[in-house]
Amino acid sequence: MHPTLAGLLFWRRKADRLREFAETEAFGARDLARAAERVEDPWLRRQLIRHAQDEVRHASLLGENAAPASERALGGAVVGDTGGGEAGIDIDKMGEVAFIAFVHEAEKRATAEFAMHRDALGAEGELFNSILADEKRHVAWTGHQLQRWREAGRGAEVDAAVGRMRRQRWMNAWLWFARRVSLFMSILVLTVVFYAVLAPFALLAGRRPRGWQLAPPNDLSREF
Repeated sequence: MHPTLAGLLFWRRKADRLREFAETEAFGARDLARAAERVEDPWLRRQLIRHAQDEVRHASLLGENAAPASERALGGAVVGDTGGGEAGIDIDKMGEVAFIAFVHEAEKRATAEFAMHRDALGAEGELFNSILADEKRHVAWTGHQLQRWREAGRGAEVDAAVGRMRRQRWMNAWLWFARRVSLFMSILVLTVVFYAVLAPFALLAGRRPRGWQLAPPNDLSREF
């Protein structure tokens, strides 16, 4: 998407958009911190912890630009929290390879999207610069971990997981597009129905005299 179009579609309510980004980063930090508790590989655990710390910083940075001081420090309250919020991505259900493949593809998408939003905001988009540097590093370390598994003889498993995540990404993009198209079509159809069916009746109804009208005189001399 072109930055100019992104600016028109996404950034009319900047505070709300930044708040959404902050919440996404915070919940991501929670999922990464949980994953770090599950894995046995020391190198992988260190990378997950560092990644989670980066996401907390991103959530705090974005939240500070989105909300008053009384509502700041969003990310720090979410990491490790097991109650409330979204269900998240569970490494126990997905498995290590699928989880890292998911994170790798998500970080690649985030890198492109944050770069687009930075350009869309112009001078105000400078807050994304440090986030982008972290996102590129996240893509690198997750890609390195996938390569480590390939070299360990798990190439088929890695390729299957990456392919599945890419297909899911395109499916999610299609569903997002379909929802917006359906919303547009609903508005279009209702508009056509209003002007083609309801509006003529409204015009006809408007020809009738309005307000209080005198009732016809009663013939009180009638006998029953």
